[in-house]
Amino acid sequence: MALNTKPCILVFIDWFWPGYLAGGPIQSVLSIVQYLKDDIDFKIVTTNTDLNSTKAYENIEPNKWIKSPIGCEVLYLERSQLSVETINAVLIETAFDKIYINSFFSEFFSIIPLRILKKHFPQKPVIVAPRGMLGKGALSIKPLKKQLFFFYARVTGLHKNVFWHATSLQEKSEIERSIKTVRRIFLVSNLPKKINAAASRKKTKEQLNVCFISRISPKKNLVFALEALALVKNVRITFDIYGPKEDPAYWSKCETLIKQLPSNVTAEYRGSLSPDELEMVYGKSHLLFLPSLNENFGHSIVESLMCACPVLISDQTPWSDVADFDAGFALSLDKKQAFAEQITALAKLDEEHYNKKCEASINYISSKIKIPEIVNAYKLLFNA
Repeated sequence: MALNTKPCILVFIDWFWPGYLAGGPIQSVLSIVQYLKDDIDFKIVTTNTDLNSTKAYENIEPNKWIKSPIGCEVLYLERSQLSVETINAVLIETAFDKIYINSFFSEFFSIIPLRILKKHFPQKPVIVAPRGMLGKGALSIKPLKKQLFFFYARVTGLHKNVFWHATSLQEKSEIERSIKTVRRIFLVSNLPKKINAAASRKKTKEQLNVCFISRISPKKNLVFALEALALVKNVRITFDIYGPKEDPAYWSKCETLIKQLPSNVTAEYRGSLSPDELEMVYGKSHLLFLPSLNENFGHSIVESLMCACPVLISDQTPWSDVADFDAGFALSLDKKQAFAEQITALAKLDEEHYNKKCEASINYISSKIKIPEIVNAYKLLFNA
């Protein structure tokens, strides 16, 4: 009987499949597993609830390793079981070759594992993927608390000798700016969700169906989107908002702005989307509007483009050249009026001219994301 020679990667992530409310970080690791499971064994340590939920996943036994139908082993921990002792036991009792930490500020899925690894497993390779948490926009949220953590990490050498995974040149620069002693940064793009795009949208002049698909939090900048929409005139806009209300106080601001929108702009909150519903929403939308403060990848942006839906985004993402390919617009957040003007211009297009942008969207993202090359880069990352 042949021995299993595949490397085993132990992954720490706060939320994982079948959860989806945490958005990009879940999809990032899920895609890695789906594309690489034949070459690498993955063991995932996570929680048994979704983001901001106390309801346990159905038909999943917690606190024990189980074989997942997506092609990996998963340990779904109950929140009541999260402790230093539990994480220590996982690391001591689990066979693994490398650690992949899919977070930066998380107590139980980044900080505590790093502390234990530093003490008991100093020779085990550790890869940290900050997932956009070191961007200027992200660091501007609760800045004092984060500055104190950086001081603690430097004093204790928490990140000494770890490897880093950046998914864009922008994130590579963010890591180099935030971490004073960097051993090595692996630059490997995220893998997109596998999508079977089937657009059902129709387009008439002077009208536009716009969607916002993301977590509702300051980083994703829904307030800015609503303020920009309030400046749109002489065309009819339907704005559908999808995503978990991560920050109640922030959502309250959004509700106030929704009530103040002019009569030509209709905005409605439509709840959270399951992964199976995403393609349907992109297929009927004319534009994804996501003026986020920072994205190290932006799964919603990629998924929208793969579904032939142009995007209107900030210039703080890896897709800032989208306008050069006629697949959307990437604008400075200093120019709110410019966002409104692009929405108006897109609304005025007839179906023939709009469809050219849809075709350009697919061509753009297909030229940017070369999946076989990215898969090979991950193999090098996990086998290095």
